[in-house]
Amino acid sequence: TWFAHDADPRRMKDLPARAERAGCTVSCLSTSETVAQAPYDLVLCDVPCSGSGTWRRAPEAKWRLTPERLAELTGLQAAILSEAATLVRPGGVLAYTTCSVLACENADVIAEFLANSEGWALEFDRSWPISDDGDGFYLAHLRKPA
Repeated sequence: TWFAHDADPRRMKDLPARAERAGCTVSCLSTSETVAQAPYDLVLCDVPCSGSGTWRRAPEAKWRLTPERLAELTGLQAAILSEAATLVRPGGVLAYTTCSVLACENADVIAEFLANSEGWALEFDRSWPISDDGDGFYLAHLRKPA
């Protein structure tokens, strides 16, 4: 069984139907249910970000990003990552993703997490640049100590 949680449950409204079409079962959980079901083998954090990886197709978004908003986002990203880490079973995986190409939202957030989280290991991270073929993304795969 797959579990899903979003701070805004409306964003998951169509998730059960989409999962069923894919041949998967998903349970949408509230925050308290998410905590109660822990620990998980894998927790994926698709965090709020600047969306800088999508500026190719949404260039107006770059004009809405201010230094203050970027600082707010990186603080939120760090908080989500730290909270999600508590939900991962020993030896489990914490995955972190953004649709950003900015190091301050990606590698810097992961470096700060690792500096403050004893025993966690970065197994890999990868950045996909903005290109004619698509948007830019970032993924980090972290392992919790067993």
